[in-house]
Amino acid sequence: MQRLLLLANPASSQFTGGVHRTVARILSRTFEVEAVWPQSPLHARQLTEHAVSDGIDVVAAMGGDGVVHHVGQALVGTDTALAVIPTGTTNVYSRLYGIPRKPAPAARLLQSDNRRVQVPVLSIEGINDAGPSRRHVLFAAGFGFDAEVVKAAEGEPYRKYWFGGLHYARSAVTTLVREFRGRQPNIRIAADGRTAEAVAVLVQFHPFYTYFGRLALTLATQPPAPMTLLIAEGLPMRRLPRITASILARRNLGAIPGLTVWEGVDQFSIAADPPAEGQADGELTGTWKEGNGSFTAEAIQLVVPTESW
Repeated sequence: MQRLLLLANPASSQFTGGVHRTVARILSRTFEVEAVWPQSPLHARQLTEHAVSDGIDVVAAMGGDGVVHHVGQALVGTDTALAVIPTGTTNVYSRLYGIPRKPAPAARLLQSDNRRVQVPVLSIEGINDAGPSRRHVLFAAGFGFDAEVVKAAEGEPYRKYWFGGLHYARSAVTTLVREFRGRQPNIRIAADGRTAEAVAVLVQFHPFYTYFGRLALTLATQPPAPMTLLIAEGLPMRRLPRITASILARRNLGAIPGLTVWEGVDQFSIAADPPAEGQADGELTGTWKEGNGSFTAEAIQLVVPTESW
């Protein structure tokens, strides 16, 4: 019988003790299950690292995108597979791969009718406020405005739990008005011989991502191949209606003055003065002075539904 580590975040919005017991019971029919509740993001990573060294077959991340992100840090380039049991607010990663949105069906997926596929990551190495740093990104990253919105949203977690995408939208508008109106570019981005100055850089390497429920954010009309970057030279309030309309209509954001879209990017570098806030998968990664990002097409083994591949 294969072994599975069930690593759960009890603070996630849809988590309850009863749901956890149900998931553990379902998984125990197929796996030898060990259940753990990490005490911090670092502890989640350490427990996953230990599971890898101990030869555990699957680590099931039960929670939102945060716990998936931290578990994923230790699974890149290993033979241990990642499974997702979504109990968070937005659950972007599970939606990207067609994983059932409810915990019990997601657990049943691991019993049968699944495949293990190699999925991509973006790896960022550089210097942030903690010193030399490396972070793997599972679905999207941002520097500047995008990360500041995440910081504002995380500052009121109870609103995130209750209002989800509406809270992120409110945080975006508030951050734009208070922090970015009239802000001058402080981020220098370079890729494939191109350079630009920006107040915000968003990096996408999946066909879509979103913190707004069913509203999918696409940066360009074509899927990333492998990465698409959205670069904002400035964010004046007068352009907010057009940006919002373009997102809703899935039009090319690069057609808006002050916004530039770079497609076909596989590596990039940033330098920021003053350092810029960063986020990966909705998790704050510190303030970055400089960093290099590179795409790896096959980095993590992920358990997905057979019919989605």
